[in-house]
Amino acid sequence: MVSTIYKFYYKNGLQFDFPNNQRLLIDGKSSKVPLNAQTIVTHAHSDHFTFMYSTPNTRATQETIDLFLCQKKPSGSIKFEPVNFNEKVEFLSSLDDLDIRLIPSGHILGSASVLISYKSKNILFTSDIGGKGQLTVKDSMKVPKADILIIEATFGSPELSFPSREEISMDILKWSADVVKEKRNVVFFAGKIGSAQELIKMYNNLTNLRVITHGEVTPVSEVYQKHGIKLEFFDSKSEEGREILRDGEAIVIQPRGKKMVPFFIKEHVNCRSAIVTGMASRFQYKDFDAAFPLSSHANYAELVDYINTVSPEIIFTMYGLEKKLANAITNELKIEAIPLREKKEEPNIQQTTKISYVKKEKSLTRDQQDFNQKKDLPLKKDSKKVTTLDDFFSKE
Repeated sequence: MVSTIYKFYYKNGLQFDFPNNQRLLIDGKSSKVPLNAQTIVTHAHSDHFTFMYSTPNTRATQETIDLFLCQKKPSGSIKFEPVNFNEKVEFLSSLDDLDIRLIPSGHILGSASVLISYKSKNILFTSDIGGKGQLTVKDSMKVPKADILIIEATFGSPELSFPSREEISMDILKWSADVVKEKRNVVFFAGKIGSAQELIKMYNNLTNLRVITHGEVTPVSEVYQKHGIKLEFFDSKSEEGREILRDGEAIVIQPRGKKMVPFFIKEHVNCRSAIVTGMASRFQYKDFDAAFPLSSHANYAELVDYINTVSPEIIFTMYGLEKKLANAITNELKIEAIPLREKKEEPNIQQTTKISYVKKEKSLTRDQQDFNQKKDLPLKKDSKKVTTLDDFFSKE
């Protein structure tokens, strides 16, 4: 039997407990951090960066720090510690055999996975990982070998394999070209970090159409520019941006969840709208003229490819459809896979095989809309399954 070297579990973020009462927390959900804990933030989406508010020694890539600061202005002086990809993260120094590194996850600008090596075992936490063919990810995804894999499950069900990114992009361009022919503006609702910049880059590369950005998309896109991603756009409140909107035939990009804000109403009377989200592969949206499953997350087929490359001994799933992904991995790949956090009942998923360019008839139910907001339940204490490294090593 091999003695336990450390254990991990989900509690206020992904938590690793090492000997000598040392602790590592990643991507927390609360800003309360124990005094003996060190923290890492993997990327700048708001459901991952809460630790940025809590401690001056939070580690993250410089891109993640800049993206956080362009969205939030922390009160007081908070000093972050930027870490380059593939360099050793210097903390928990009393553990000589410990090596922690951030590696590119291919999700958004500066996004990272965390590779932990300790006592001859490698554990890889993917955080959110990106799909193939993204245009605005500066550092290509790195996929190392690991003994233990903790993988995201946002689209972790076999039904959720999107068309290729190139095919989706061509569908978006065809639909928007038809709208522009009518002298209308095209309004996209997209994630303000990731999907919005992918749209800007796509239109910059493949069309002569001018792109107008909402006030929350503009500063994020400027950070992308700062870090070497070439984007051309006009802020919606600028004089030039307003003139372009009045002329029509513009591509307007707003954050998902935002309504048409007052200064947009006049210019947007003559427009068509579309939502860009991977959830378009799961749900239908009736409040938009079109919906496209363009996502900064890997789809199911890409998750499987990732797992095969890592070739782990055991897998833990989290973030999203963790039960479905764990079951699929166990049944199809014959690798033991366990949800790190158990969810309440997940909604049924119906496969979407073709993108529709007309307004869809069925809207999200309230249960579906609230699905990703539901809190996760802890694993049962009396479970005999492998749930931590204590259980994993005790089986050997």
